[in-house]
Parts: sequence; C-alpha cells; structure tokens
Amino acid sequence: MATDPTPQNGAPTADGPAPHAAQAPPAPSAPLAPSAAEEALYTAQVRNRGGTAGEVVIVGAGAVELAATAAGPDGAITLPTGGPSAEAAGFDPEQLLAASWSTCLGETLKVVLREHGHRVASRVSVEVDLLRDPAGGYRFAPRAEIGIDELPAEEAQALIEAAHARCPVSKLLAGGGDVSVTRVP
Repeated sequence: MATDPTPQNGAPTADGPAPHAAQAPPAPSAPLAPSAAEEALYTAQVRNRGGTAGEVVIVGAGAVELAATAAGPDGAITLPTGGPSAEAAGFDPEQLLAASWSTCLGETLKVVLREHGHRVASRVSVEVDLLRDPAGGYRFAPRAEIGIDELPAEEAQALIEAAHARCPVSKLLAGGGDVSVTRVP
C-alpha cells in the first residue's frame, strides 16, 4: 500500500492494531494459520476455484455492491477501492493481491495437474496480513493453502511446489519479478 491506512472502524490506528472484521468465512473453510508471532493489523481472505475460468470469493467484502454494468467504450470496467475495514465500500489492496495470487496460483496448478495426467479438483485459499513494518510504514505477509482432491499427500505436495515455482505472482511475491516504478508527467 502506498500510504498509511486511514483510521476507520476495523482499520489500523496510530495506537496499535485494529480488531479484525466480525465476519467469519463461510463454513467449512477456517482461517489459515498465522504467518508470524506478530499480530496482523488486518487480514484479507480470498479463495479461488478453477483458476482463470473459475471464481474468486473475497471474504468480508459485504459492503461492496457491484451493479451489473457494461464496459466503457475502451472495454474498461471500474471496481471501487477502499481501505482495510468492514465498512469500506470497495476492495482493498490486500484483497486484490489475494485475488490475484489465488487466481494465478490456481490456474498454474491446473496446468501442472494436466501435464501430469491428473483431472482432479483443486482449490487455493490465500490470506494477506497487513503488518507494521519495523523499518517504518506497513508490509504484507501473504500465505496460501492448496488442496488437491484424490492424490496421495507426497504427490500433491510435489505438484503444489511445482505450481508455486511456475506461478508468475508467486515469483513476484518471492522477489523474482521485474518491478518498475516510473514517474509520469
């Protein structure tokens, strides 16, 4: 996130971590294990089924209402953005990052499974914590959990690792992407 979150209900404040939104994920999914001993200021939770031909479920985005709208003349649609709070009327960077990674990793996993002759269902759950950065500002701590039906654990783990190694968003998150920031007039 480029700027510090604006204090709002459920969002970080200068006094410390904010409470998590009261909304629980739909059953049977449970939150992923904490990524560090520190307490997250906010956690975005997103699940993908079917990679790019599937769907993304953004947990806790109940305040966002999307009307069925047609794309503009240039083919663009507009998505509302908001901060990390239950009342935000838009998607926050944590949710968008989680949606991007879960979709990309889910699609890459489908390709890896097909290449190994498997036609089984899989699912990717991603959470992105917003944490205070000891060096100043904030940082993200993303993590993914992947389930593959009908495969032995060892084989599933090897395929998950192969998908993670090939996924462009996984590479970017691991510091292996080409990132450029340029000022424009």
